[in-house]
Amino acid sequence: MTRYTSGHYFAGIDVGSTTVKLVLLDQQQQVIHHDYQRHFSDIRQTLLSLLEQVQKHCPTLEITPVITGSGGLALSDLLNIPFEQEVIASSKTITTVVPQTEVAIELGGKTLKLPISITTASTSA
Repeated sequence: MTRYTSGHYFAGIDVGSTTVKLVLLDQQQQVIHHDYQRHFSDIRQTLLSLLEQVQKHCPTLEITPVITGSGGLALSDLLNIPFEQEVIASSKTITTVVPQTEVAIELGGKTLKLPISITTASTSA
């Protein structure tokens, strides 16, 4: 696990049909930690385990979370964490991190998602 410095971090949590994924970003949007675990239908315990791993290494970490995924909406309401629809979240990330991307295909769990960004090339006559 990365050594943390003081400051604010952002956590992205993806609760899918088979796994829970967690990524931490620093203020410069650099990935400082990521992990995933199969949840075997025990989403609550799996998320708790992932968060405890982070807390163990840096107990005073200040995090702003957002949650997505097929199981994220229910947890969002329960934990009062903002929810972002996963195709929108993926599209925002792709646009920010790799803006030259035209097509991204996500295969995961039991679904296929295909966010498409079409750029128009200027043509000379």
